[in-house]
Amino acid sequence: MNRSDKKVLIVDDLPTVLKQVVEVLGDRYDVDTASTGTEAVEKVHSYKPDVILMDMNMPDKNGISCMEEIHAIPGFSDVPVIFMVNDVSVMTNAKAYDQGAVDFIKKPVIANSAFRKIDMHLKLSEIGWKFEL
Repeated sequence: MNRSDKKVLIVDDLPTVLKQVVEVLGDRYDVDTASTGTEAVEKVHSYKPDVILMDMNMPDKNGISCMEEIHAIPGFSDVPVIFMVNDVSVMTNAKAYDQGAVDFIKKPVIANSAFRKIDMHLKLSEIGWKFEL
């Protein structure tokens, strides 16, 4: 598999999760990490990710508020955000979709599942497709 030039920002407050996801995705994509929501918002400006994988629950900002902040940055309103979750309630799931999340990936992240979801959302972004309610 050739490495893509597509940039994936991985956001999680647990170093073990960051390490595991980088190991899964690092051979396929250009990856960078952030360990807080605040750091993620800062990195978006310089790293300019094509897609973001984000933990739903972080101590400084939850994933939804971090995603909203990123989507408010000019030029980043359409960056796909995929939440990484251990387990998520139907209500949290619905709220995340309502606020702009495009998908969910269960932890621990499994390569084939992650590749399919990331690649699908990258292709949808390339053609300009966006789900609107």
